Amino acid sequence: MQKNKVFVLFSIIIPSLAILSVIILLFTRQIDTPVFNSFLLGILIAALNFIIGFLAARKGLSKPNKSFLIIVFGAVILRFFLVFALIILTLSFLYVRMNSFIFTTFTFYFYFLIVEILYLKNQKILLKTNN
Repeated sequence: MQKNKVFVLFSIIIPSLAILSVIILLFTRQIDTPVFNSFLLGILIAALNFIIGFLAARKGLSKPNKSFLIIVFGAVILRFFLVFALIILTLSFLYVRMNSFIFTTFTFYFYFLIVEILYLKNQKILLKTNN
């Protein structure tokens, strides 16, 4: 149960605090609206990527090893093309600051990737102890 609390902390609370911080910076006029939009869209794209990966991992954990790998790696390919398309569409059609957007997207992409890897590691440990 303790590991679930840590997972919730790292997957929900810390990104929410980052969004709240950016909102506070916007209202105190420390950043302008295009920078705010850049940060927000970057976080949302990375979070969408994380949610898809997390759901694929949860679905794959109950499957045999071969099916697990197919589900997880299939989701990785799907997520790659989805994130790539969303980045291209955002940079092409929305008014965002490119540096802020790219930095935020990839920072949170790697952050969520670490959280996802730690989740899979913890679930593997739990599965071994239950068997």
